[in-house]
Amino acid sequence: MKLNIAKIAFAALVLPASLGLLSCESEDENPTSESETQASLKATATTSSSGTSENGRFTISGFTVNEFTVGTQDVAMKYYASADLVGGIDLGGIQLKTTLNAELQTSSSERKSLNLVSNGETKVSLVGQGSTPEGNYKQVSFSLYSNETSSDPMYQKSLFITGEINGKSTQFWTETEKVIEATSESASGIEVQNNTELLLSFEMEKLFAGVDFSNAIDANNDGKIEIRPNSPDGNAELLAKIEANLESSVVLKKR
Repeated sequence: MKLNIAKIAFAALVLPASLGLLSCESEDENPTSESETQASLKATATTSSSGTSENGRFTISGFTVNEFTVGTQDVAMKYYASADLVGGIDLGGIQLKTTLNAELQTSSSERKSLNLVSNGETKVSLVGQGSTPEGNYKQVSFSLYSNETSSDPMYQKSLFITGEINGKSTQFWTETEKVIEATSESASGIEVQNNTELLLSFEMEKLFAGVDFSNAIDANNDGKIEIRPNSPDGNAELLAKIEANLESSVVLKKR
């Protein structure tokens, strides 16, 4: 009889503790869900008004741009959660979250080629769209994508720009698939709610900063200047400078 009483007492102590442990594990596995909203991510090329030429095309550092296409993939987004901002926590004390598995990030991460300038006119291209957590978005990173389809004009190119230098047909392209981080100019990021349109702005002045296109040459005299890997014209220093500028040339904005 004494043994049974002891067993009952032991069970009375252990069972509540076990239930409490299970409850804690359940709460950890199912954190409170965040409010979500529909949003989109787009991309464009931008330039200051001083870069516009008489024919409507813009000229930067002596390069008049006709076409600009870029390949993107593997997008990641970092944001301040709305709940943390409403709670009045100082930005320095808030940890940026990542939009893992959100529809917007998944859609944006698919490999695609985006047309940013066509016939000298800037265009806005859709990178991705879908639901995503509400909050203030601080950074969007992505990898450049070098196309693998041999029949595609972007084959073995991740960024392709055509135009003219001193009236001579010019092509620039790179194969690099480096990661680019586009950060909001605002310390608090961009508020995303109610169908916000985020924008990856490829800023042409930053892309061509410090590049002297007067040094570009047509060494093989075929009538066009090529600035690319293994170019028959040389121009390796110009290629290296533009590739180095890439990482700081894209800014995250609100459209």
